[in-house]
Parts: sequence; C-alpha cells; structure tokens
Amino acid sequence: MKVRNVVAGLALSFASVVTSAAVISADGLFTYTGPNFETIASNNDFISSLGDGAASTYGIGGSLALNQSADLTFTYLGYEAGYDNDFLIDDVLIFSNRGGNASAIPSTHQTVMDVLNFGFYANNVNSGVSNPNSPYNNTQSFAVMFDTTFNNTMYDTLLFWDDSGAGPDDNHDDMVIGINAVAVSEPATLVLMGLGLLGLGVARRRQA
Repeated sequence: MKVRNVVAGLALSFASVVTSAAVISADGLFTYTGPNFETIASNNDFISSLGDGAASTYGIGGSLALNQSADLTFTYLGYEAGYDNDFLIDDVLIFSNRGGNASAIPSTHQTVMDVLNFGFYANNVNSGVSNPNSPYNNTQSFAVMFDTTFNNTMYDTLLFWDDSGAGPDDNHDDMVIGINAVAVSEPATLVLMGLGLLGLGVARRRQA
C-alpha cells in the first residue's frame, strides 16, 4: 500500500511538471509560469482587437512575475462584462467598469523584481483572484498573453479577466488590461557602478 501511494504521488508530481510551463516575454522582463497555454475562446469579444500575427493562445491559471525592476504602465483596454469588475494593484483600486468604461488614463508604478501584486474583483458575487491566479478555480481566473498589439498599440503583456458570469462563459473578455514595462537600474547595481568608478579614480591618481 505504501509503495502504491509513493508511486501515485510521483505520478501526480510528474503530471504537474508536465502540465506546467514557463514563458518569458520578448524583452525578457516578464515570466509567466503555470499551466500550458490554451487556445483563445472563439467567443472572446476582443479577438478582432488583436493585431495580425498575434498568438492564438494565452496562459490561464498561472503567475506573472517581473524579472527586473521596472516602471510598469497599466492601461485599461475595455470590458464585456455585465458584472461590476475592479482591477487592483497592491490592494489599491486602479480601474473599474462600474457605471461604464473605466478611466482611460494609464497608471504607472515602479515595481521591483517579484511576482506582481495585482488582482481582479467581481463586486456582484463578492469574489475575485489575485496574482498568481489565487484562489484558482474553474469559474474565475485571468489569462496572460505576451508581446501583442491591441487596437494597433503594442503591449508587453495583456491580462484577460473572466469574472464567472454567464455560466461562466470562460472566454476571458470581462476586462482587459495592457502592461508595458521600462527597465530601471537596480539600486545595488548603481552602488556597484559607483564604487567601480571611485576605485578607477583612485587608481588613476596613484598612477599620476
């Protein structure tokens, strides 16, 4: 019995490894880790907004991490939902479709290398998920797509929210958020560069 349990446990562990994937954005700043990418639902209202040559898949149920400190600009791109949905960063409300489209003004945040702290929330059912798709279930989740144009604007990352409404319809078009990143130098790197320049200056003075 113990042997069977061990074998079963190893099989489950192996299965989880096989079904998990890590994908890095073209600029190397983002990593998506989680279940393999799935085909975009044919009834996603925003398929026509994606540029020519856009990927036909997105990652659902995983996590989105930043690989280097960067200034991140989040842009609200639209919604299809009947629910009142919110998008939050660091537990602060940034965008909402309550009463119609959210503000079109992008929101910029300086962020360090880590799993990004954002989430979606459906007010009608008092439930939501935060990155990394936690808690993940079959009714609410967000999808991730890298390096894609949306209405002719390029985004490093697109987030597609499914709020559990309409059954759920599982088409991840209840709210769409675009993210662009500009890498910034790490403080430690700046310190090391400063020390290096200082050392170089001292060496030149000694040679003189």
